[in-house]
Amino acid sequence: MARLVFIVGESGTGKSTSLRKFDPKETVIINADAKDLPFKGFGKFYNTENKNYVPSSNPNMIMTVLKNVNERKEVKRVVIDTWSRIMTDYIMTKEFREAPDGREAWARMAASQYDLMNAINNDFRNDLIIYLMCHPEAYYDDSGLLNERIAVQGQQLKRFNPESFSSIVLYTEVRVMPGEAPEFYFRTVNNGADTCKTPMEMFSEPLVKNDLNEIEKTIRSYYD
Repeated sequence: MARLVFIVGESGTGKSTSLRKFDPKETVIINADAKDLPFKGFGKFYNTENKNYVPSSNPNMIMTVLKNVNERKEVKRVVIDTWSRIMTDYIMTKEFREAPDGREAWARMAASQYDLMNAINNDFRNDLIIYLMCHPEAYYDDSGLLNERIAVQGQQLKRFNPESFSSIVLYTEVRVMPGEAPEFYFRTVNNGADTCKTPMEMFSEPLVKNDLNEIEKTIRSYYD
């Protein structure tokens, strides 16, 4: 099975920037957001000619890309940026909005995302890591306390709890000191009010630098 890693954070908190040190020869980026990646010269390294860049939010296309990557032994990782956009674009299609049965349309959308999670965990090679970039959402739990989780579209996806499909859910964190440039991190431990988690002893610090290349070395070393 491939290893699924969730990266959770608001726009501008360093999710896409964290990809900057990956080797483009070993990396495929699925750019569902259809935006320029926020590091210098990304288009020289990631493009369709190099077969490492796919601008699409279509679930069927994404599954096709993942199946293709599974046969390319040189590819060690896939980044899907962002899962949030995949869901949003799905429900904004004309087919979805004009569906005669709204409940069935929502069920099909949830099933497509559920199938994506299961395919990552069951159908692809063991040395492949798939990073799924996500936005968070705030909600009140049964005790009336404010919490945070991965944002999804529709009640069915909330009920299946996407975080349960992975052991690694990293949250972005930005530290700002007066008169200094902001510092970008990933948080590795739960703060008591979100779904952040990593396996025991994988990371020695609660905050790690915003560099997925270094984080991946830690992940691979942990499981070797």
